[in-house]
Amino acid sequence: MRKLQVYIILVLSLCSIAARGQKGISLPFSSFYDENAWLSLGLQYNYVNSTYRLGLKENWGNMGIRNVPVNNDLRIEEFSAIQAKPSHGMSVSIPVELRLSDNLSTTFQPTFNFLNTGGVNYSGTQINSQGEEINVTITRNMLHRVATNIKGENFNAFEFPLNLKFRSDEKTLPNKFNRYRGYLTGGVRYTRWVDIQKSYSKMLLIEDIRDRPQNMIFKPGYYSWEVGFGAEIFFTYFRMSPEIKFIQSFGDILDHGHELTRGNAFMAPLDKTLLRNIQFSLIFQ
Repeated sequence: MRKLQVYIILVLSLCSIAARGQKGISLPFSSFYDENAWLSLGLQYNYVNSTYRLGLKENWGNMGIRNVPVNNDLRIEEFSAIQAKPSHGMSVSIPVELRLSDNLSTTFQPTFNFLNTGGVNYSGTQINSQGEEINVTITRNMLHRVATNIKGENFNAFEFPLNLKFRSDEKTLPNKFNRYRGYLTGGVRYTRWVDIQKSYSKMLLIEDIRDRPQNMIFKPGYYSWEVGFGAEIFFTYFRMSPEIKFIQSFGDILDHGHELTRGNAFMAPLDKTLLRNIQFSLIFQ
């Protein structure tokens, strides 16, 4: 985290130096703000609502978590439902926009996702210590540090979206003071989970697969497509852009070929898993 802060400070410092030495580069909240600049930098804050789109194998209902003792909290005799857990996240970005014409530009928004609450709920029947059959729901996340751990956590991520942005002609708000432009945007992004390979390597050091945590096993990174719309609202020293984006992975984000899937009863019923995000952003440039 400290390295990221140093990197951000260094980038902003270099941009400030560049802005002093060159015309046509814009920084918000400063004397270098120019809404007609060919290169604009800023700050972006994102709220992300995420959902796993689960594809299940045909016989998933007959599966269960039976490779643990009968009274273990993780044991499920048979699955009755496997559903994505509603997820909320937060991220910050440094938007860089290169203007190609008055109505067309390209944007690059390196992003750090620091809050990720996604998971999958596995529901089914369990035999308690009194021999009674009860209904239970177990949530699995991206990382469980020990085999008996029910509560898990998720990895943070770096994201690198690259978009084209088409802006409308300038219009005036009813207050007669502020101007705005509506826009459409679309492109691709690459997402890379932080420290995921290091964590998986540590788990592989556990020789007995029965003692390994049964996580959802993800690929180190994946690509997504995205589309969205927003509006640029112009102020004296900055422009603010509320924006909504729809983002979905191109393919399966789980790594079914990884060695950690061997003996992993939580991965067994999953056939194909996509990740779908709706992102709400406030962009200051």
